[in-house]
Amino acid sequence: MPAETSPNRLLKVREALASRDVSIDALLLTDLDNIGYLTGFTGSTAQVVVTPSEALFITDSRYTVQAARECTGFTQVETPRGSGGYGEALQNVLKERPIVQKLGFEAGNVTVAAWEKLRELSPKLEWIGTENLVENLRMVKDAGEIATIRHAIAVAEAAFLSVKHLLVPGTREQDFARELEYAMRRGGAEGTAFESIVASGSQGARPHHHAGPRPFVTGDFVTIDWGACVDGYNSDITRTIGIGAVTSRQREVYAVVLEAQRLAIAAIRPGATGKEIDAIARDYITAQGFGNAFGHGLGHSLGRDVHDGPGLSVRSDSLILSPGMVLTVEPGIYLEDWGGVRIEEDILVTEGGCEVLTSLPNGLEVLL
Repeated sequence: MPAETSPNRLLKVREALASRDVSIDALLLTDLDNIGYLTGFTGSTAQVVVTPSEALFITDSRYTVQAARECTGFTQVETPRGSGGYGEALQNVLKERPIVQKLGFEAGNVTVAAWEKLRELSPKLEWIGTENLVENLRMVKDAGEIATIRHAIAVAEAAFLSVKHLLVPGTREQDFARELEYAMRRGGAEGTAFESIVASGSQGARPHHHAGPRPFVTGDFVTIDWGACVDGYNSDITRTIGIGAVTSRQREVYAVVLEAQRLAIAAIRPGATGKEIDAIARDYITAQGFGNAFGHGLGHSLGRDVHDGPGLSVRSDSLILSPGMVLTVEPGIYLEDWGGVRIEEDILVTEGGCEVLTSLPNGLEVLL
């Protein structure tokens, strides 16, 4: 586990349970990101039950050896072999612990059908939905997590530099995306953080464009949004590169986005709200006449998930920045039938302000 020990995280979960207005006797975790955060497990299927005095790890026979090695401090429970699976294993765990009368579950991660099946297995239990109980703890990263995110950024940046020479007329968007993703894996990533975005020319007006067969042409702006996943943690970077000669209009739009990002990053500090930081960039872009061309939030939390919790947006008035949070700052301007510009950095909130974790130059670069 590239972070705190499981006992420390278990303690935080138990403290969060004890502080709830509505009490629960135990918490059932089914979200794999939350399970991995709490236990260090890297497999693909498991459940965890946390009580004030116990921590139970439920998995099937494929992962029992792995779980015993990775999930120290947890009582291992193997699912029955046959049709019962996880439902039967959970039912047995709860039968052995009649003190559990109120069971919390991750409401956002359990379908209605799954919930109804669980209630059928344990009809005497009171099932109480919880929201973001572990996710809120994940927002503030510890030293190990920050080090792993730095590594994920380094892998992504090195990969980009190794394929940058392919940003020339004739290269297709999808081919550049494939080479970039392969370079990240070759450099040590276990996978990509998300499907890489490569948007050239007028297609840059679509923030989440899927890389296609269009070849780059002289005069294009190409927006590349990519990230690496390393040891379960992600990076997320965007650069907009010019190919050949660019116009004064392109330079103008780029300068506005870059200055909006600079102003927002300069204001990041503990105690600021996500909404306040978003407004700094948004108000500047609006003042330059492009307010309607910036539709998405300024950024998001980054960690085990690419969108690892709330971020910087017009709706983030309840997010209070704290040291240890890692966020993206990615203002953009998107003009239909023209193209777009987005620049994205990964930022660590520190005691005295913030640190920019990404290191690639972000000034306008035109490759001839």
